[in-house]
Amino acid sequence: MLALLEAPLPSSSPFSLVLSIVLLGGGLALLLVGAHFLIDSATVVASRLGVSPLVIGLTVIAFGTSAPELALNVVAAASSEAGANLAFGNVIGSNIANIGLVLAIACLVHPVMARRSVRFVYFPLLIATEGAVLLIAAASDEITRTDGILLLCGLPVALIILRRFAGEDQDEPVEVASPEDSRGLAAAGLIVLGLGMLLTGAKLSELGAVSIARHFELSEAVIGLTIVAVATSLPESFTAIIAARRKQSDLALGTVIGSNLFNILSVLAITSLVRPVPIPHDVGWGALTVMAVLTLSIGVIYISRPRPLGAKRPALGLHTLSKPWGGVILTVWVGAMIWWVAVGG
Repeated sequence: MLALLEAPLPSSSPFSLVLSIVLLGGGLALLLVGAHFLIDSATVVASRLGVSPLVIGLTVIAFGTSAPELALNVVAAASSEAGANLAFGNVIGSNIANIGLVLAIACLVHPVMARRSVRFVYFPLLIATEGAVLLIAAASDEITRTDGILLLCGLPVALIILRRFAGEDQDEPVEVASPEDSRGLAAAGLIVLGLGMLLTGAKLSELGAVSIARHFELSEAVIGLTIVAVATSLPESFTAIIAARRKQSDLALGTVIGSNLFNILSVLAITSLVRPVPIPHDVGWGALTVMAVLTLSIGVIYISRPRPLGAKRPALGLHTLSKPWGGVILTVWVGAMIWWVAVGG
């Protein structure tokens, strides 16, 4: 993985542009296949262990799909000060893309319903985590090593909370299969395979996308905040979209919330331990503001309507991120990307 991260980008010749397009296409294909493996296997493992898919989405899949950001940021921050600037854009840009692109498209595929535990535990936890980053940014012009230690200490607390409350409001009890079930072991192996394909596909896609961006002479800052952030969010994109297609809201929403939590409490925290991460003067607060606005927009899940008389399940739209919501949020995200490219290109 580190070898892939440090691989040189193709030059700007016409041949290298074709190679970049091939890398991008091949990476996207790996992401698609890997996401299918991951969703199928995670569902099987969840049933074998007697936990809800929400637990798997918030922990295993969320942490696994955050691995590209972690690997890229550590290598970038260790290399130079410019790499630390890229790391900030990658983390904040990835959190923005996870909501504005990943969750928005998932909602356009199928409305995503939020369970009680999401509304009253996990979403408030995400708000508190991002609020801590805003406070740190307001107090200083960088994320220091001390700040990183404090954020990293919040990771085990978040994991305990995620595990404690996930699955409490499942619609149906989950059957626990025998631990000797070979299908469960095979599914666990396929989760590892799926994650590996996602990470490899993300890196190939990133190499191709960054090379194409440089071919068209976009600045490094814009590449970090847009192209790299989107490329490292591709695992979440494919995982959440396929989960939404299969009407598995727990996996779709859990992957996004869990990934954004891990991006701050592990990726940003560990990166700042390698090298303090500066808040860019030109785009830093703008990016933080967009992240906060998009995160707060998920608050529509608190809007409820009376349950139809005699209905066993909530009506569509009850505590739901709807298709219109997805369309509005996607439009906001596209507008932000166009603005950043226009300003920094």
